[in-house]
Parts: sequence; structure tokens; C-alpha cells
Amino acid sequence: MINSFLTALLYELVHFLAKHKDFFELAHEVREEKLANLKVPAAFKHYLTQISGEHFFKDLKIVTSMLNGTPWAQLPLKGNAFFKALTEFFTVTFAAKVDELSGRFYLLPYETRVVDIRKIIESDNRIADALREFLITNSYQEVAGILTELAQLVNGADMVLVQAPRDMDSELKKEIRKVLLEKHPHSFPVFQVNRGLIGGFRVFVNGTSMDHSWLSRIAKLTSLKTVS
Repeated sequence: MINSFLTALLYELVHFLAKHKDFFELAHEVREEKLANLKVPAAFKHYLTQISGEHFFKDLKIVTSMLNGTPWAQLPLKGNAFFKALTEFFTVTFAAKVDELSGRFYLLPYETRVVDIRKIIESDNRIADALREFLITNSYQEVAGILTELAQLVNGADMVLVQAPRDMDSELKKEIRKVLLEKHPHSFPVFQVNRGLIGGFRVFVNGTSMDHSWLSRIAKLTSLKTVS
């Protein structure tokens, strides 16, 4: 799960706000200046510039309930500003980090994964530690499943699956993800190897094969040919 990340994030946010007790009384421009040195993802800095103190503490209560084990489906996540920032981070910034990992990363010995993940997530702080732990202790399918479920609950995002006959390189994954997010915002496209697709690839959205007019845009990014 993402509890370690949320715990680390809350620590940084609450610690920052404890030192800036008048933060929510400040103008948005001044808030941005105060947040300049806060080491949290940009999506959460933007979130803090936009909300009231009352709103923040309501969101804090929801996050605390999640950390205490309340099932996601029982929480008011849909459209919530904090969780929209959370899904923005995971489906854009963090997704790019996931795409840098080869498919074999998840099959490597634990000690090797610990070394390799530091090449992708280099920062030394609580949040980076939690993100590294998330990728080291979960399989790709588990990571993708968690983030897909979160995006669906918060934003009603589509479930997008990209199948190819071999593992794609990281830059190609990033380009395909970028194109798919234009059509299916807030989603977390999942890449899957299907060796039965000889020389081609398929994209499924909510279990249905994507129409070829849109698929042709993705085909331009790669030497792979689309499969009928």
C-alpha cells in the first residue's frame, strides 16, 4: 500500500505548518514563496496554495482514517483536492519513475533492487525512502493495481492496459503514457508483455480494445505495428 508514503508526506506537511502557523492566512503568492524549500512533490505545494486551513484539516482527517485501516471505498475520496494532488503525483511524476524500471527489475534479488532503485529515485528524505520501499516491496502488478484503484476512486479514471510482445524501453513507455493521458486523464496505463503479439501491440481501455484511429497516434511513436 501507500501508507508509508502518506505517513512521510503528512510528517513533512504538518511539520512545515507547525512552523508557519499563519500560513493559511497568507495570500497565494506569499504561500508559494514560503513553500519554495519544502521537500514535497509539486502537486502538494500547489494544493497548499489553493486550500483553506479548514479544508486542510478535513483532508487530514480523511488521510488519517485511511492510515488507520478504513477501506478506500468507504472514504469520500472522489474529487477531494488532497487526493487529486495525490493521483496527479502518482500518475504523472511517479509513473515516469516506474517507467524507467525494466520488467526484470521486479525479478531481481532484494539487495540488487535496493541498489538499482537509488539510481531512479536519488533523493534522501522520508518521502523518497517511502517511494523506494513501495517499489522494492511490491510487484509491478501490485503497484499498478494500487494506483489504478486510487485513480478510479478519486477521479473516475479509466483502466488502461498496453500489451506488447516484449518489454519496451523507458522512453517509449513515457511517450505512450503521455499520449494515453491526453485521452484518458488521471489514468495509470499498465504495460504488459504478451509474447503472442508477434510484431505488434494492443491497448485496452476498461477491458475494450482501443479504436484504431486513436491507436495510430501511438503507433507513430514506435516501430511496432498495431495488431488488428
